Amino acid sequence: MNSKTSKNLPVFFAILACTTVAIPALAGFPSIPGLPSTGKPAAGAIDPDTFLQTAKDAEGLLGQSLSSMSKALLSKEKVADLKAQQKAADAITDPKEKEAKNLEIMKSQAAQVNEATSDAGFKGSVDKMDADKRAQLGDSAYNFLLSVMKQGVLQGQSKGLISGMASNPANLGKVGSVKDAAASIGNQLSITSTLATKMPAVFSTVGVKAPASADDKPKVVKVSTDE
Repeated sequence: MNSKTSKNLPVFFAILACTTVAIPALAGFPSIPGLPSTGKPAAGAIDPDTFLQTAKDAEGLLGQSLSSMSKALLSKEKVADLKAQQKAADAITDPKEKEAKNLEIMKSQAAQVNEATSDAGFKGSVDKMDADKRAQLGDSAYNFLLSVMKQGVLQGQSKGLISGMASNPANLGKVGSVKDAAASIGNQLSITSTLATKMPAVFSTVGVKAPASADDKPKVVKVSTDE
């Protein structure tokens, strides 16, 4: 295990502990005093427009990271099938139907990547990757966890935000959108919670550090040219 990665793994567990309100499957992780915070502000301390934009950005980052991890780990046939499903989802015009299909694809991606990272031959497969594909896997895994952390923060904010909006006539028209975004975040966290627990193994195998805070910047992922 890379020594720097090993030292950073306790931070990872502490971060996950901070988001257990959003990810029940991770409730067993310990909270370790003295480690960096996730940058989580007080619930309700965010305005509706910022919440909605941040939720959209986090969802986009989650989708991109799952897609790039899939390309790094899955067979070309499985990647092609997922790509075809996404193309069909993008053509759907009904917002609710599109969201349901996107969640279905996300669930499939997360399950397949989870299976790949759980395989006994995972480390051997990574060892055979060229530098570009290893970087693709590491950076997309980093972005995946970062998006989960960001959504955990948003879910923690949502209840206070919705409560505050109810008493502000100027924001009443946005309550429905915020509730929908909060529900979508909950669904995405539920889908990705199991895979999130595999990130320490991915980070140690690839030799990268976990994000230290939900406020960290995403990595720029360069997809390997053999895709």
